[in-house]
Amino acid sequence: MTTPLQPETADSLPAPAPTRGSPAWQRWLKRLSIDAALMILIWMVIQSVRGGVPLPDHAPALPLTLTDGSARGLADYAGKPLVLYFWATWCPACKITSPTVDQFARSHPEVAVVGIALDDPEAVRAYLSTTPRHFSVGFLSEVGQTQWPVHSLPSTIVLDSHAQVLWSRQGALLPGELNWHVP
Repeated sequence: MTTPLQPETADSLPAPAPTRGSPAWQRWLKRLSIDAALMILIWMVIQSVRGGVPLPDHAPALPLTLTDGSARGLADYAGKPLVLYFWATWCPACKITSPTVDQFARSHPEVAVVGIALDDPEAVRAYLSTTPRHFSVGFLSEVGQTQWPVHSLPSTIVLDSHAQVLWSRQGALLPGELNWHVP
């Protein structure tokens, strides 16, 4: 048995699609923006908990040359927590994360923060001349690059005062995220 077709009424018709610039369009766009921001936030929190850079429990050697030419190693940071922030001048996500790391360095002078640039030293010095940072910036030696298996930028690694790896993250940081992981 078939049912007869009912005549269409205004109530049975779907609502017309919102037109660009209309209040319905603006509400839809705002909702889409909020949903996208929530999805990104949830993804970043999951990534924060998951960690990132595969490292042994104890940090490997850290042969660094700072931008001023001085040599540094893990022993120079013994006795205080250490944040290692791997970045490059050409990395868009690093440009988003660097201010977060810089703010952390300014507000936590008891923690050593070192930016390790995986980039051309002259490009880094030129970048820092226009965008100064409140943390040391250096370059790993070739040996250091093999000991620190960082394959994506930015990457952040937190060590305790005894060079034990506490946490690592590949990708951009949430504002305040370092506060969750630095002792």
